[in-house]
Amino acid sequence: MTHLLFFTVEGLTCALPLAETRQVVGMVELQPETGKRRGGAGTMNLHGRTVPVYSLRSLLGLPDRPPLPTDVLVIAHPDRECVALWADGVRGVREREVQLPPEPDAASPPGVLLTEDAEIIIHNLDAFLAAEEPPQHPLPPGAATTAVEAPQHDAAKVGAILAERARAFAQPVVERDETSFSELLTFRLAGREYAIETQHIHEVFIVHEITPVPGVPDFIVGICAFRGEIISVVDLRAFFGIPKRGLTDLNRVIVLSDETVTFGILADYITDIYVRPVDQFSPIVPGTTPIPQRYLLGVTDGSVLVLDAAAILADPALVIDQTRK
Repeated sequence: MTHLLFFTVEGLTCALPLAETRQVVGMVELQPETGKRRGGAGTMNLHGRTVPVYSLRSLLGLPDRPPLPTDVLVIAHPDRECVALWADGVRGVREREVQLPPEPDAASPPGVLLTEDAEIIIHNLDAFLAAEEPPQHPLPPGAATTAVEAPQHDAAKVGAILAERARAFAQPVVERDETSFSELLTFRLAGREYAIETQHIHEVFIVHEITPVPGVPDFIVGICAFRGEIISVVDLRAFFGIPKRGLTDLNRVIVLSDETVTFGILADYITDIYVRPVDQFSPIVPGTTPIPQRYLLGVTDGSVLVLDAAAILADPALVIDQTRK
């Protein structure tokens, strides 16, 4: 089984092995580059390093458009010279079994596996980037094959946002000895952003049906099918007494597991995945959240609450007995 980072490009679902990714950041103002390379969109300054940016739209033979603040850059090759892949957005991390054919598939682009679900899994990024021509591949229903009119945006405002982000990422990073890092998946719940370490996450998926179970606490909203197994689904708002704010769409399930206990927690939507130094987690200010301290690792990026998934998984109240192995 392989952990994959899933992202979207003009209606296409693409994936890259999580081990090949360093972080995901918001789109920045790109700098022009000398020379010509297939799919080249420019460069970015990542803490003093010049990182080439590739447009996945161009690499996949899709219509191009200007960058938007909602776009993302997937920073890849963490152990070698980094590259950035420009995508529309991140869908989350899932654990999948990737079976490569014994012989290269002539119908697939180099370094790419096309699944029966019309997903594009980039299993060999070097081969994919080195391909000489845009790949010809079957597009899923609804994917754009011709240029479409982009939504109207204030060009000056967009440019200012991207330029400010570029300046922030250009700042050098102060190296610290023996600093431990944590890879976080962030999500929205009841109008606030939370984060969980990806080492405890098996998959994120959209749930279409949850079956209620009589006789369980209110915070266990029911059970659902997950890869042939039945898991319980928990509403953390009810468990922690988080006030409900505005409209919600709790149809994302983040599957947590410690190899002994597996269950899902509901979320409105996934917002990002990135790496942060653990020593930069700030203490929780008393009174800012109803969540007990024992379920929290701290605060990052000013207001993102980092949940302690190990503590949540260890709480026997959060699982229906038959989900234990």
